[in-house]
Amino acid sequence: MTVILNNREIESLLTMREYVDAMEAAFTDLAHGNAVNRPRSHTYSPLSDERYYMFKSMDGALPRVGIHALRLSSDIIEERVVDGKRRRDKIPAAPGKKWLGLVQLFSIHTGELLAIMQDGYLQKMRVGATSGVAAKCLSRPDSKRVGMYGTGWQADAQLMALCQVRDIQEVKIFSPNRQNRESFAAKMAQQLGIPVIAMDDPQAVIDGVDIVIASTNSLQPVFEGKWLKPGMHVNSLQNGELDALTLARSDVIAVRAREQSTHWTVPGHQPAETRKVAEPSPEMDAKMQELGAILTGQSAGRTSPEQITMFGGSGSGGSSGLGIQFAAVGSLILDKARELGIGREVPTDWFLEDVHP
Repeated sequence: MTVILNNREIESLLTMREYVDAMEAAFTDLAHGNAVNRPRSHTYSPLSDERYYMFKSMDGALPRVGIHALRLSSDIIEERVVDGKRRRDKIPAAPGKKWLGLVQLFSIHTGELLAIMQDGYLQKMRVGATSGVAAKCLSRPDSKRVGMYGTGWQADAQLMALCQVRDIQEVKIFSPNRQNRESFAAKMAQQLGIPVIAMDDPQAVIDGVDIVIASTNSLQPVFEGKWLKPGMHVNSLQNGELDALTLARSDVIAVRAREQSTHWTVPGHQPAETRKVAEPSPEMDAKMQELGAILTGQSAGRTSPEQITMFGGSGSGGSSGLGIQFAAVGSLILDKARELGIGREVPTDWFLEDVHP
């Protein structure tokens, strides 16, 4: 039988600690040559000057768990200026003002479809967990204070994971909308049991902190690299939110993998999010280290308390999300769902065919 799971069911199955452990194991497998991954691919179809359709996919296999995962999303994207910053928003254009994203799990032993999962919750948690693994590898062990930019869908998972790997005692937060940042701060203070303070001044967010998180959909930098101090670690989700000075000042730049994501567009139409994606300079390449290599000791990572370290995606010269991340957490979710009898089962034979494909 093939298991179908929605976001609410998935949310009930794993803890953030389990997501962090799964990400650490997956990147270790990749570094040891025990996993295979295809870089993320984006295909854009223009709908207007600022709106376009984007199909995104990535896949990868973890032989250790016998799973190959395919993650795909079918999105309507709009680029617009909000509060003076250009940003990218995913528009809920599907019926009922909804979005579409799926993770499919396949058996590498029989080829059959094992599960179909909505991707919203688990992808947020794997992003946060990966950032947590990066902070565990690269931030100073005594890091306790966090400065964060962004209060959207991805933000809470970033803090949840960070609290799994470091003894975080205080968080300062900024986002352009005062109501959003204050309500988010109150929610996270209650959830994490530590002070979470909404700040009116974006520069004050970085003052005196050990770890900086950028968790936004901004296509323009959300803080200035000159604000960073020696010894800080930066986690970033996407390429638009960092300035060139942040990359230049970073002594170590960790990436998921060196292979970059690919972007395919109609000639003459280039979405803003693709414009910073370029081959890294020799200077950038010399600082770049893969996360799995740092985990396994193949790369040095941070070598002194004074270094500025960073973990980022395609804007820093390396890959965005990896398919193996979904194989890692998807296999755990599937096992737990079967154990607890959660989800709906449909006949696997519905997806099989008796003619040669």
